[in-house]
Amino acid sequence: MRKSKKKAPTSAATLTGAAETGTTGKAPSASILNDNTRRGGGQAGGIASLLMTGSENGLHLQDLVRLTGLTEREVRLQIHAERRQGVPILSDNASGYFLPGSQQECEACVQSLRHRAKEILAAAEAIEGSEAW
Repeated sequence: MRKSKKKAPTSAATLTGAAETGTTGKAPSASILNDNTRRGGGQAGGIASLLMTGSENGLHLQDLVRLTGLTEREVRLQIHAERRQGVPILSDNASGYFLPGSQQECEACVQSLRHRAKEILAAAEAIEGSEAW
């Protein structure tokens, strides 16, 4: 059974506090802090610094727009740049953006990205093959 999704915090300060204290209000464990730093989450100003681990903690694009003050396009470009730098920002349609909580989440995201890339390539090839050229 799927756990109910928690509402996203309404401000960056609230989100940072949630990430630092955990959802129970207790002090963060060393593994949580190390995990966030290792994954690039500690970078000042980066989208990854706003994200939490696991799809159940995902933030949707509108949440990130609200937290950062950036436009949707700027958020997407920032996510793209961070991914290209090796920061594993995962996403799915249901959960939004999040840091990996498991190998399965990584694999599902990679599979989805590869499928989208194939679909875009097929569309480009269809246009090239059309009589419009």
